[in-house]
Amino acid sequence: MPLSFAAFVVPASADSIDTRRQDNEQGGTDAAHPAAQPGYLATLRAQAQALIAAGRPEEAFQLVAAHEAAGVGDPDYDYLLGTTALAAGRHAAAVHALERAVLVQPAFAGAWLDLAIAHYRLNELDTADRMLAHVEQNFDPPAALRADIAAVRRNIDSARRWRGWQADIGGFIGHTSNANYGLSVSALRLTLDGVPATLLLDPGYRPRADSFGELRASASRRFELSGGEQADASFALRHRAHASQSAQDQWDASATGSWRRPVAWQGREGAALFAAASVRELRFDDRGVSQLQASGGLRVPFDQCILSARADLDHRRFSGASAYDAVIPWLGAGAECGRTGLQWGGQIRLGRDLALNDRPGGDSLRAETLAFGRWQAQPNLQLGALLVAAHTRDQDAYSPILAGGERRWVNRVAGKLEAIWVPGPNPRSPWAVVIEIESIRDRSNIGLSTLDVTQFLLGLNYRL
Repeated sequence: MPLSFAAFVVPASADSIDTRRQDNEQGGTDAAHPAAQPGYLATLRAQAQALIAAGRPEEAFQLVAAHEAAGVGDPDYDYLLGTTALAAGRHAAAVHALERAVLVQPAFAGAWLDLAIAHYRLNELDTADRMLAHVEQNFDPPAALRADIAAVRRNIDSARRWRGWQADIGGFIGHTSNANYGLSVSALRLTLDGVPATLLLDPGYRPRADSFGELRASASRRFELSGGEQADASFALRHRAHASQSAQDQWDASATGSWRRPVAWQGREGAALFAAASVRELRFDDRGVSQLQASGGLRVPFDQCILSARADLDHRRFSGASAYDAVIPWLGAGAECGRTGLQWGGQIRLGRDLALNDRPGGDSLRAETLAFGRWQAQPNLQLGALLVAAHTRDQDAYSPILAGGERRWVNRVAGKLEAIWVPGPNPRSPWAVVIEIESIRDRSNIGLSTLDVTQFLLGLNYRL
């Protein structure tokens, strides 16, 4: 559970660190703190705090860290480095700096407290608890510091109840251009006894725009197993309620489990076998689709990327439309790459959609390509983009009267843009404003498979 301790993890004013030191001394410390080098440390502290106040804690950390060769061993400098590291989310670096501060100045109660916070954020709860106990047993902290200690301990207790779990809840409002997934065409081309004809569609089959509200909740956890193995579990729930198209209201629930095991692969470190399974239930009023999926493969590091090869098996069952029930085996490959502040990658897979019942068009061949990118534009602003292109072609004629008895093909292009902004100066705040824009375009030689959807969502997310 993220903490919001900016008031004492990173001082709000240039005098706050010195004030915190005076508080610690009043709490019973007899040792004198070594004086910082005149001028440079006060200037550095002021510059770092100005960057943090401007929502740029990573720049503040880099600024302070650039003076490490000259300042290391000075508890004033190490404390400043540790608190800016905490603000930037660099918790391991904070531990190293704050450990140096308390090693040189064991009576520095404030540094012990921030060191406990750093261990807490690394999920080292027992270590954090022992450090808080050390402060309480060996010092006489003033009231303000005792309140800080109590706040950290409450969050440690809460984290123990949710050890390893991360959860999000969010509320959204949005607008869609096609709530009913209506057809993009107003007429169908027919062939009746060899004679072309046109069938005008009822307006009820055309797209209907609508506004909606949406609630989302998710939870995930990673399990560290023996031999370097890891397992993950995640759950997600989404409900969308439309303003007027209530028959299109949605419930979407899913659960996923995955497993990863390190392996040796041509001398490369970081290679791993993986397997995953998921179940999903999507409901539209009295209609819906149930999906079971299993996958497995190999991940291998290469330069700045992780390359993967995988096999998937997908089972889909449609309530009220059993003709579309299918099993789809897939083969695929992908890559995930990254450097500081930027991630990108993609995946391509090929599959055969095997109809379980008598379906128009019979079996189908499928090809899908996915590309994504994520950019940490600012410490409190993340931008993301997703692009999907897919092609489906039926094995048999779809219908003797539609499109002259041709085999159906469908091309889909879908995209999503997302912005996640954490308001305020603390990029680790649990609150985030989320903006999403999505678009789907389906084109086909059969008018029944054409579709256009554009939707916009604005919401607020809270991380527990």
